[in-house]
Amino acid sequence: MGNPFLLQACLRLNEREIPSPLEIGNKYTFEKPGHRLYQINVPMDLRTSDWKALGRCVVTEFTVGNNKTKGKFVMVKLFNKEQAKQVTDTFVSDEEVENILKSAKE
Repeated sequence: MGNPFLLQACLRLNEREIPSPLEIGNKYTFEKPGHRLYQINVPMDLRTSDWKALGRCVVTEFTVGNNKTKGKFVMVKLFNKEQAKQVTDTFVSDEEVENILKSAKE
């Protein structure tokens, strides 16, 4: 029996969980279901639940237990509308990756 950890490349929050207003340099808290692993002090996208990019944040700490992950993050960049659209439009879903990998030629 293994540990069901998910390695996270971005921080995705439901709209109601996103602090308002988001400000560069402010520290915020988050809580996610499941056991998740985040890189510490490495910029990653902050995204909404429907994958829209809002900006870049760094997770500064997190704890895992009782089938949830709690942590803190600091905003380091907020995207303007054009930047948010560009970053959102370049997102590649897990399903897209799986389909490409299945059909990859050797």
